[in-house]
Amino acid sequence: MFIRKIISIITFILTFLASVAIQAAPKIPDSLTQNGLIYCTHANGLSFNPQTNDAGTNMNVVTEQIYNKLFEIRNNSSIVEPVLAKNYSISEDGKTITINLRKGIKFHHTDWFTPSRNFNAEDVVFSLNRVLQRNTDLSTLESSANYQNPQYQVFHEQARKVHFPYFESIKLNDKIESIIATSPYQVQIKLFQPDASILSHLASQYAIIFSQEYALQLNADDNLSQLDSLPVGTGPYKVKNFVKNQYIRLIKNEHYWRKKGTLNNIIIDLSTDKTGRLIKFLNGECQITSMPDVSQLGILKKFNEKYYLKFTEGVNLSYLAFNFAKSTIKDPKLRQAISQSINRRRIVQRIYHNTASIANNIIPSISWAATVNTPDFTYDYNPQLAKAFFQDKHLKLTMWVLNEEQFYNPSPLKMAELIKWDLSQVGVDISILPITRTYLLEQLKNNAEDYDLILTGWLAGNLDPDSFMRPILSCGISNDVTNLSNWCYAPFEQAMNKGLSTSNLRERAKYYNIAQDIILSELPIIPIANAKRMLIANTKVKGLELAPFGSINFTTLSYQQGEKQ
Repeated sequence: MFIRKIISIITFILTFLASVAIQAAPKIPDSLTQNGLIYCTHANGLSFNPQTNDAGTNMNVVTEQIYNKLFEIRNNSSIVEPVLAKNYSISEDGKTITINLRKGIKFHHTDWFTPSRNFNAEDVVFSLNRVLQRNTDLSTLESSANYQNPQYQVFHEQARKVHFPYFESIKLNDKIESIIATSPYQVQIKLFQPDASILSHLASQYAIIFSQEYALQLNADDNLSQLDSLPVGTGPYKVKNFVKNQYIRLIKNEHYWRKKGTLNNIIIDLSTDKTGRLIKFLNGECQITSMPDVSQLGILKKFNEKYYLKFTEGVNLSYLAFNFAKSTIKDPKLRQAISQSINRRRIVQRIYHNTASIANNIIPSISWAATVNTPDFTYDYNPQLAKAFFQDKHLKLTMWVLNEEQFYNPSPLKMAELIKWDLSQVGVDISILPITRTYLLEQLKNNAEDYDLILTGWLAGNLDPDSFMRPILSCGISNDVTNLSNWCYAPFEQAMNKGLSTSNLRERAKYYNIAQDIILSELPIIPIANAKRMLIANTKVKGLELAPFGSINFTTLSYQQGEKQ
């Protein structure tokens, strides 16, 4: 009885504090919500260009509405389907991909750009060459410009020095030899060697297609950085208004080439934290909310006729990485003992409130390469063995924690504290240092990353196992923001490369499972949890589907407006 009363008091306090936060948050004007829907999410990692976001961070639901890609993955399978592409063929040697493009597709007409032509091969060549840092179009214009103001020169250089973390993490530059337009509606991609993962990468949320005409216009106006801040795409919705850290208003693209959606307005509300989002939802101020505080889902039981939960397995992994640049960490028995010290089941219960599963593998369970019967993790929780190993060692380690809310880890500092407590029970003293991603990037740039362990995670852009393991553990990515373990192991590289050399899925799965077994044996990282994707929706919202990558197709949604529930 006493415990029940305490829980009621805590729930009341949380609700009250959240209500106060919402009163302070700006309300979206009612005029913007007519024949529309409000989607509450967070502003962390928000960008109108997902290519420039740090790889593995939150997928940007906004850009999925603005842009199209050449391809997409069918129903979470291994099958790649054409989108802006009409069809494609691959040469017998596997090194040339010929892509025929759809005709009659228009770019957005916006307040900042009116296209004079339809989508064609030049847009594809420009967009892909941009992420490869090979755009001669822009450099030609730049070299002929006469900059009277040195600020313009700096502005151009910074716009052109943009990094593309996802494509850098998969070493796309080492895969693609050239991209050319062989006709107005045909593109040819030549590879250095056969690569069975390439189409999956072109189907990821990062492989969006820009308007080359828009980019050239901006470049001529000394305003190239606007390409990423005032977007122009071919998708079902386009940006109408954007108030930083408050909301984005998307309106229907009147020239959309596929079936148009029923909603004229989509409002992306960015104004509150996860507690505030839940309370806004309960107050009827948004019809869908993402990333709610899972510890507060019990509050929804009182409103169970007015909402529904949408779950899907995610393509993500939270993990603890060992820094192999430190000599102490290179001891495999030490890594095994640290792994055996950590109670991952308790983490899943306390941090995710059972909205995640314990990660016994690296390859996501929904990937076509995943094994059916997952074996037990060899170095799972066994504090007795760990304590015996650490006896009289008096080990002190530093753990950095990326202190940012992510799908794969909603409470990184709390998780770090649980890990610290577990290790203290076996005689290991852990010092926790919360860090920002900006700080981490700066330390990596200066080769000054002084951690023994780092708590982080990964969010893949497709279901190909190569895009899940290579970015976080490949030799070519060591000392990078994705391979934070600085691990490099030749047998792992060999297995991964063999997985790319064949298009036979059974053969590919075999090699990637060999690579996975190596990871679970050598332990450069300790897998912790796979979080489920989750949305809360008003029962009046119909047609809601959630992809493992976090994307939502707003064109399938309908919302029966009326009195607030």
